[in-house]
Amino acid sequence: MSRPIRKISRVLRLRLQRRHFVWSAAVGVILALGYNAALPLLVSTTGVRAAMERTLDSWSGGKSRINGEPTVRLWPEPLLTLPSATIETRGPEPRPLAEIGRITASFSPLSTLLGDPTLEDISLVDPVVTIERRADGTINWQKPHWLAPSEAAASAQESPFGDIAIENGRLIVLDRMADGSDIDIPGISGTIKWPSFAGRLSTQLSARLAGEEVAWAFVCDDPLSLLAKRNAPLKTSITSAPLTFSFEGVGKLSSVPFASGHLQMSAASLQTLTEWYHGGSTATLPPGGLSIDTRVTTGEKTLKLDELAFTMGGASATGVLDISLTDGKAPSIEGTLAFDRIDLNGVPVAALSPLGRDDRLWRLVESFVAAWQTDVRLSSQEVLAGPLHLTDVAAGVLIDGKRASLDIGDSNYANGSLSGRVVLSDEGLDHGGRLQARLKDADFGAVLGSFGLNGPAPAGRGTLSIDIGTDHPVWATGLGDIWGNLTLSLANGSIAGFDAHAFADLVRKGEFFSLSQAKEASFDFQVANVKASFADGTARLDRADFTGTSGNLSVAGVVPYRNGSLALAGTLQAEAPSGNQPVRFFVGGSWPNAVISPLSVLVAPK
Repeated sequence: MSRPIRKISRVLRLRLQRRHFVWSAAVGVILALGYNAALPLLVSTTGVRAAMERTLDSWSGGKSRINGEPTVRLWPEPLLTLPSATIETRGPEPRPLAEIGRITASFSPLSTLLGDPTLEDISLVDPVVTIERRADGTINWQKPHWLAPSEAAASAQESPFGDIAIENGRLIVLDRMADGSDIDIPGISGTIKWPSFAGRLSTQLSARLAGEEVAWAFVCDDPLSLLAKRNAPLKTSITSAPLTFSFEGVGKLSSVPFASGHLQMSAASLQTLTEWYHGGSTATLPPGGLSIDTRVTTGEKTLKLDELAFTMGGASATGVLDISLTDGKAPSIEGTLAFDRIDLNGVPVAALSPLGRDDRLWRLVESFVAAWQTDVRLSSQEVLAGPLHLTDVAAGVLIDGKRASLDIGDSNYANGSLSGRVVLSDEGLDHGGRLQARLKDADFGAVLGSFGLNGPAPAGRGTLSIDIGTDHPVWATGLGDIWGNLTLSLANGSIAGFDAHAFADLVRKGEFFSLSQAKEASFDFQVANVKASFADGTARLDRADFTGTSGNLSVAGVVPYRNGSLALAGTLQAEAPSGNQPVRFFVGGSWPNAVISPLSVLVAPK
């Protein structure tokens, strides 16, 4: 009997619980529906619109206007939507500062019912912000009240921004003081977080520039000091596939910004970076990238790069650079860079050619050469430039107005000492320049070998002085565009592949012959002196005198190197059993397959 009673009691209890749950759920639904239906009637759209306008005014320092009627949604969370907004400058002639397509924000229902809406988690959709520097140097954006004098600073607990999300924003920068410097950055998205004036300001924004996704991050623990043009700790970075940049240290925003801290910048590929900068480029740059790692410090008119580690292409350097901007004087760069290796062979001459007179990078280089003074000392353990392989190089770069030069104070080449100077034309980079060099006490056998010259050529230890130039741009200069002269003096050397006795015998026979027919021995000399000049595609050999114990050789004439031909006349006096009367000859054909004509054959009457 007791078991059925317990069963009936349990069933009744379950039914009562279900009814209680159902009634509770029904009451909850009714209350929720009533809440959602009644609260929008109690929320003043005029009040929330005014609250948003005050917020926008506080941010910008301008005058804002909300267009259209706000809408309120309470489920799943309270959300306010304003259709659009416009922010303008204050004053008799207002100018646009920003236009916002749509604004959404969460809010506290209680604060709204009490007449003081608190807006949070604000999202700006399709905002367009315009920053304009007028011709007189002033900026269209005005200082907001909380950046007014420090004694009137806002409460540390007041919230200047809260959390702001930006969707599909656009930044337009108009510079009326510099033509062609306007900037338009579309597709900006991200967040700005500044919960209180005493709190951290952090920004995470991204945009797509020239087809590449670019992310910008910024963090400052004392943003009021930074915005009030005082020193403040900060971190910022730019990240993209072509270029990355980061800085961490102390900064100040002013007419002359200040920064002190650790700076890093890198580009994986110079070619990719250039193509991104130009929006497409036909220039060919050396493989490899660019990286800079340094401690940077700026003064009022100075910039100092300490502990600089610099890499570009295959060259790496360390050093110090000082940049100075002095009133009444041209800006200057001074310092030292120590390279481990510089390989110029990976730099094609075409890479030096500008894409056009309107090319931005070309204009930048011209402006730099014309406006800056530079005195940078360079050193490198190794330099490769074509056939030249220099070691222990000490050089300097000098730029003064439109005059620019590279001076090689000392270097080792071919077991000798090489010094020289490259000077660009005062008329600009596309008007050529001049090269002066002196190679002293060098092994010219090694020099000829490095240049891959074939055929009989003088070898020995000696000194070469060369002075050549061109009036054409380097990237457009051919052999026919070079003028200049050289002198060469050698001691105790030889001309390999030149048998003086066999050569003299062939000349005496009075027949034409090939120079290769007299190559079974070498001609030793004690002293050799060569002097030549270059102009209009022709090298004039003013003299080439070789004095040896077994004879003397003298050659002079012209070498039209446009086509590689020869036109030389010479005299050889070689001791021989049949006598040592000098023989005279003419050299034609092309090098090294020269054809020798006895002079007697050319001048003998028929």
